[in-house]
Amino acid sequence: MNLNISPILLPSIKLTYREFLSTQAGGDSFMRFRRALYTESDSLVQVLNSCVLQGLPMVRKDVLRVCDIGGADGTRVRSILRFLHAKFGIRFALDFVEQSTYLMGALSECDISGFTQTQRFEMLFEDATLRGPYDLVLLIHSIFAFENGPTVDKVLSLAAGDSTIVAVSNSQESLLAQLKKVLDSGYQDARFELPDLLRVLDQRGVRYRQIPFTTKWAVPNADLEEHISLLYDWLALGRQDDLGDEKKSEFRDVLQRNAIKAGERLMFSEDEVAVVISGVLDR
Repeated sequence: MNLNISPILLPSIKLTYREFLSTQAGGDSFMRFRRALYTESDSLVQVLNSCVLQGLPMVRKDVLRVCDIGGADGTRVRSILRFLHAKFGIRFALDFVEQSTYLMGALSECDISGFTQTQRFEMLFEDATLRGPYDLVLLIHSIFAFENGPTVDKVLSLAAGDSTIVAVSNSQESLLAQLKKVLDSGYQDARFELPDLLRVLDQRGVRYRQIPFTTKWAVPNADLEEHISLLYDWLALGRQDDLGDEKKSEFRDVLQRNAIKAGERLMFSEDEVAVVISGVLDR
């Protein structure tokens, strides 16, 4: 007798992602991951400041209306606003959207309060009633739980003709993309990734430019297992105990294949892309 038995699917990965980030364990895991790849001074923000933001026409304005979507603990947007204020003397009205109560609680405004008025939206972006249009909309590694086209449409609706939207994500074949592919099998859905965003923008006829950049970091050989566990903990979204030894072994193999030996260290590279959308209403 031939029985067609369907595999048991895991719940939505988008829901799992949101739920994990809402916990202290998930928030702490994300912040450890961010420090490991980008350091405390955050090399990603340095790239955005020097290669994207300071060259935009918006820096001529006295006051910028900014919306940061999925801003975690606010470390990145605060760094960006401090840079733009020091460089150009700009003041800001910031709408900060973050669904994680734990990460929202970690947001400190003390270093930007002198030149920024901040309104917090502790909820999913899809549920937030925002006060657009904005001069600058930021989505820095925060598109993964997007509900496809309608959510992108809402992002686009926040922009006026001279606005700029900046979305940052890993490239399709990057190291993190390979590692997520190992861990994400079996879910009912998939993370919303860079190709998904670009496909929706193309369907809407929205013009954009892609600015690729590479993040590099090194790990002492003696600390490799600890580093593997740190990455595994974040990318597995709290499910590392459920995935079994086989998945972790495959995860380790992918990481080691992408490592470059440098004396007593291992070097890693992550290919990322900043998608810059300007003049949305002029498309």
